[in-house]
Amino acid sequence: MVRSVWLPRVSALLAGALAFSMIVVLGHVPSAVGVETLPQGFVLRDTPTGQGMYNLTDFAYLPDGSALTTGKNGQVTWVPQEGVPRTIAELTVETTTDLGLVGIAVAPDYGQTGHIFLTRAMPGTHTGYLLRLSRFTVLGDSSPSALADERVLFDIPTSSTMHAMTGVVADTDKTLWVSIGDLQRAGEVYPGALKAMDLDEPAGKLLHITASGAGVSSNPHYNASQPRSWRSRVYARGFRSPFRFSLDPRTGAPIVGDVGWRTKEEVDLVTPGQNYKWPCWEGRIKTPGYTDLKQCANVTNTPPMWNYNHGGGSNQGDSVTGGVVYTGKSYPTAYRGAYFFGDYAGSKIWTMRFDANGKVVTPPQDPPFGVDIGGPVKFATAANGDIVYADIFSGSLRRLTYSPGNTQPVAKVATTTDPSSRTVTFDAGESVDFDGDALTYDWEFGDGSSGRGKVVSHRYPSSGKTFQAVLTVTDPLGASDEVSVNVAPSNRTPALMLTTPGDVNFAVGEALQLSATAVDPEDGPLPVRWTSTLMHCAESSTCHLHPGPESTGVSWGGSFPDHPDARLQITATVQDSAGVHVSRSYLARPREHRLTLVSTTPAVLSIPAESASTTAMVTEGARVDVVAAEVGTDGVAAFRSWADGPTSRSRTLKMGSRDIRLTARYLTPIGLRYHTERPLRSALGAPVSPEVAQGHIRYQQFERGRMYWSARHGAHEIHGKIFTKFRKVGGHAAVGLPVSDQNVARTRKGRYNDFAKGASIYWTRATGSHVIQGVFRRAWRRLDAEKGVLGYPASDIRTTSRGRVKFVDFSKDGSIYWSKRTIAHEVYGPIRKQWRKLGAERSRLGLPTSGVRIVPGGLRSEFQRGYIFWDSRSDTTTVGRG
Repeated sequence: MVRSVWLPRVSALLAGALAFSMIVVLGHVPSAVGVETLPQGFVLRDTPTGQGMYNLTDFAYLPDGSALTTGKNGQVTWVPQEGVPRTIAELTVETTTDLGLVGIAVAPDYGQTGHIFLTRAMPGTHTGYLLRLSRFTVLGDSSPSALADERVLFDIPTSSTMHAMTGVVADTDKTLWVSIGDLQRAGEVYPGALKAMDLDEPAGKLLHITASGAGVSSNPHYNASQPRSWRSRVYARGFRSPFRFSLDPRTGAPIVGDVGWRTKEEVDLVTPGQNYKWPCWEGRIKTPGYTDLKQCANVTNTPPMWNYNHGGGSNQGDSVTGGVVYTGKSYPTAYRGAYFFGDYAGSKIWTMRFDANGKVVTPPQDPPFGVDIGGPVKFATAANGDIVYADIFSGSLRRLTYSPGNTQPVAKVATTTDPSSRTVTFDAGESVDFDGDALTYDWEFGDGSSGRGKVVSHRYPSSGKTFQAVLTVTDPLGASDEVSVNVAPSNRTPALMLTTPGDVNFAVGEALQLSATAVDPEDGPLPVRWTSTLMHCAESSTCHLHPGPESTGVSWGGSFPDHPDARLQITATVQDSAGVHVSRSYLARPREHRLTLVSTTPAVLSIPAESASTTAMVTEGARVDVVAAEVGTDGVAAFRSWADGPTSRSRTLKMGSRDIRLTARYLTPIGLRYHTERPLRSALGAPVSPEVAQGHIRYQQFERGRMYWSARHGAHEIHGKIFTKFRKVGGHAAVGLPVSDQNVARTRKGRYNDFAKGASIYWTRATGSHVIQGVFRRAWRRLDAEKGVLGYPASDIRTTSRGRVKFVDFSKDGSIYWSKRTIAHEVYGPIRKQWRKLGAERSRLGLPTSGVRIVPGGLRSEFQRGYIFWDSRSDTTTVGRG
């Protein structure tokens, strides 16, 4: 089967042949509308977006809880929390096949800049199109009205209409993550798909870039002299169609849904510098057709975190949509911290759990979490943590809510009476839903009549002195609260005037002073009763309440509470002799700043008070705990310290008067040695690239050398002339990892490193650098190596012209020769001189079959067809046969 993103298809969901633009599987129509199935207690709430059916592609929340959406046709709409969506821009786009306006991200500093980022396809030259990432400024402040000031971050020319630039995510540190498909068609094997593994091509990549479009300096292949090269921008590679991704709130690592080809869909927890091997591999299997290409012959797989098969079965689908980790608290415990993702073609949602290393600990359930739930093409998180997704089938945002965990709203009433007409105006404007949901307002006026609305007026009959009216407020999940109020239509309402600090925010401990005056036209001055309610509203969860102290008098005084996410509601209430009461409330909000935890290596960091999030708004002056994992998610890097000094992984800090970005410093064994050993730093010079993970080994490049690490051999360096030789002969692939640092040889005249594949590289000023390995090194070491009769290697391993004999020369006029028949033996001094005069291995004597032996009167070496004897008394040699 061939899947693509945003292809046209004929909808089998509607009566008639209506053509729509959407993601499809050619030859496969997404399942017809069935019965929506979700776990008990979960409900989907739809919000119109102003985008047509099969046009909605992406959405992102603004700081005030409203949203911006994108349509494939170039339409950008604003969706207010209450009210009708409206179009704020219609951009020029190319809509062929996958192309169009498909990605949006809101800058973390949107409140100050109004910046958003869009990915779209532009009409190009006659040979193709342009894939463009741009920054725009949203005009209109609290009511967006237009886009302006486009700044192009980069363009990608392409002739492909499929697997294009599919997503953009704005990180809290103001960097951007961008996903790009392999820019190939889907129907057959295209060798061009191999560009997905090429670091110098944008295709098939996950990019990590600055807000100006350059590569982030910590990227695995960053080149400071070419920051805008694709290589500098690449964070990971080898993707086919990385359709939607998010950042793990525990570690910051990208979680990518990669749309498959013929057999598999996959989800990857992405590590820096990794190659996910499309097109040679698909999921956990070799890709038929592509695996026959020579470029795939020796490519080993990087297994996905999860993959599933194509098809219409219970746990099957045809086009994965990457999701998000649930960070809220309103869902049942079983779903907290779970990863929600979907399959748009299969109309399904799954959840799964995985640890920080990408090991799945709770696999996707069977049957799926949600079935026949529309076509999810983007997942995001609402302000209270609820999962929300864009449904391309309906063009709506669908919010997944859980009723049993819903926070009950609070009903409040204010009244105003006109005694001349016996009309009472009821105002429910101070009622509140702490989840931010819209409320409905139902009234029973106490005389048998009713009404609906936030503010209503009711004229009472002439009979009756007092009545009891009841307000019921209800949220969308059915949670409700009611409050009763006594009204006397002929009685004038008490006048309650509340004096507050105004529209300001407070730090912990700052003084709060309120006063009130209350006068009733019939009763005169009235006593004021004060109540207070402390509300905890963590950024990733709903609010929960704690009643505070009560008092009476003309004023209320206190201080703002010490809590990272508190709000304090203070209410003044009076009641007249007719039983009519009036309340006025003031909500003291925190003066918050953002606390962000980052690490030098991906690691699990948490702010426990904020639901284990790595970033949170914290009240100024509040004390908050932060915790860093002992070991990074790579299983290698160990926590060293916080960048500002403390060495304890768990610490308590006081939130200051500005944002705090707190960095946990992790050091791998390579980094630990480099930072703690001054002689080592002097030998290697400054680092020139990030550390690179390659299978079970890691290494880092420095100005004058390189350091390697493996669990078996530890961390060791190579530098100088020996490092130059090491690279020349093929590096660790040829001689293995270094198993020693560069050492001083025993004669003090040379330097050497030993390597894992039975090799050493020795250097002296006289001989230069040479590799000695295998049987040659073993034979040389039996002769006491550099302190023995041969001295230092003076050549690498050489092969004679016949190709069947290998040898190494040494500094003290010696050599070691080897062949399969004769194994390795040394010759040196006058014996070697005579043997070489006769023609060496091509002479009538052949190769040595023994080393040089001390015999009475001199030295003797045996050869295949004779011997050579050196007489020490006469300094002459004798050649014998047999």
